[in-house]
Amino acid sequence: MNQKLPDIQKFKDRIFHKKNVLGYLLSFSLKLLEAKQVGLVFGTDVTRSKFLPPDKWDRGMMDKFDGRGISGLFLKLFGKYIVRINKKSPIHLYQINGFGDRVETQGVISYVLRNHHDFYHKGIKILIIDNQVSDTEDPDFSHFFVTSYDGLVFDSLPNIKVNTDIARQFNSKDFIAAYIPDYGAIVFNTLDPELVSKTNGMFSREIELRKRLDILIVAIKSASLAYLGFAKGKWAAKVIRRKERELRKTAERLKEKQVQLTAQKKYLQAVGGVTAEQLDMVPLSIPDGVYAFIDMAGSSLIRETLLPRDFFLILNFCHEISAENASRFACRVDNFIGDSVFFQNVSVFDDPMQGKTPGPQERVMLMTCMLASVFNEISLLQQGRHPMDRERRVATLVKTQGIHIQFRSGLTQGAALIGPVGSSKRKIITAVGKTVDTASRLESCGEKDQIHITKDTLEILDTAMVSKDTPILRSIALGAKNSDWLRARQYLPFFDFYKNLFYLEKDVVQKRGPVSYKEFSNQDTYLIQCLPKGSCPIVCSGI
Repeated sequence: MNQKLPDIQKFKDRIFHKKNVLGYLLSFSLKLLEAKQVGLVFGTDVTRSKFLPPDKWDRGMMDKFDGRGISGLFLKLFGKYIVRINKKSPIHLYQINGFGDRVETQGVISYVLRNHHDFYHKGIKILIIDNQVSDTEDPDFSHFFVTSYDGLVFDSLPNIKVNTDIARQFNSKDFIAAYIPDYGAIVFNTLDPELVSKTNGMFSREIELRKRLDILIVAIKSASLAYLGFAKGKWAAKVIRRKERELRKTAERLKEKQVQLTAQKKYLQAVGGVTAEQLDMVPLSIPDGVYAFIDMAGSSLIRETLLPRDFFLILNFCHEISAENASRFACRVDNFIGDSVFFQNVSVFDDPMQGKTPGPQERVMLMTCMLASVFNEISLLQQGRHPMDRERRVATLVKTQGIHIQFRSGLTQGAALIGPVGSSKRKIITAVGKTVDTASRLESCGEKDQIHITKDTLEILDTAMVSKDTPILRSIALGAKNSDWLRARQYLPFFDFYKNLFYLEKDVVQKRGPVSYKEFSNQDTYLIQCLPKGSCPIVCSGI
């Protein structure tokens, strides 16, 4: 076997300058698969016209041939006349039975022309047929072992019969058939046996075969497009109209898919989903990431009070609220850990569509507002006022079972390591380090419905400003009701912004005395109020 592959880029560059497009495809493909012979079949109907819509085809006409040596030259010159004389062409796709019903005919070529004309939806599929006959009940058709390839995987196709007359006509030892968009099919006869040899039902040289078939798919697509330039008159108009209609449908589907993918990507990023590239990322140190934990207060008592399904109902509503707000405030759910949630805001997961990377102060502001929004929405949930639970199931449980749903949180900013953690079958991208540990400890010794922070974090928030340079926070606030307080201000100190956004009173920061939890201790920590005092929380924008 010739190990050197034909230059597909050269083929793509030349094909649009060739007068004999399909002949060039034949000669290129013949060398690519090192076949003995290769032929083309165009799909048509009783008119035998080319460029008909594939759904109008009822037969295939053998059109062009090529091959190696003297026999190949003879086939190239006289092949299509020989097959017509021997009644091997046309190949009918359907027959009328004794009851007057139209039934599908047997044969690989008819199968390809009938089943693969939905190229624009499913792509090209290549069929590989070896020379082992599994039955001889039908004198005209026999079962051959057929394997399909769609550019990704090999698969077995049962119940396809091969026309043995055509196989004998060309002394086929094996062959390949593939659909050519808007034209018909290409068929290769007797490939290099090394290329399609099998061991234990698998191709012995699968990598080599896959490379050549991938090149064939690219060559077929290019040749099909170049061949459309030969359509003339009404046929050209019909082809262009058909293409335009297909392109319009494809564009509409792509727009719908893009909207779905964008929403899915945004949600997955919020709940900890990562891309394949990120999953294989090299671990690195992030100097200014922001990390936070929330945890359900009194969860053991709630678990003992409720049925398991009711506890998980409440827990999953709270986790859904956490994920939605993480996405809205450009943060990320690192992981759900039982009734605890680990959030982060780090540069690795910044959305490139935002155009501007948040600064250290903005990251802390985003995380603070995100946590406050989560607490407000969870409060609404247990009051029966959250749109996520229109049936008020959580509020009913709160009232009938005498429970109270509250969370604590801890927030820190600083250096941590980011990288993939886990086994080969299950990995996550997470953050580890003293800053992360501190956030967890702050949560554990915090207060219900408040954000527990250190003096360093408070100093960051005390000097932080909301302005046009913090577009995420500004756009969220402007989307809320009664946002006139922000429209007239170009710059607004963060805590003024925070109090207006969540309808809080003047003093939202409370100093705590010394705290200690496990190996963590601190003389001065602070609590940030999240819920309005003496009144119900206001529905935050976006829910």
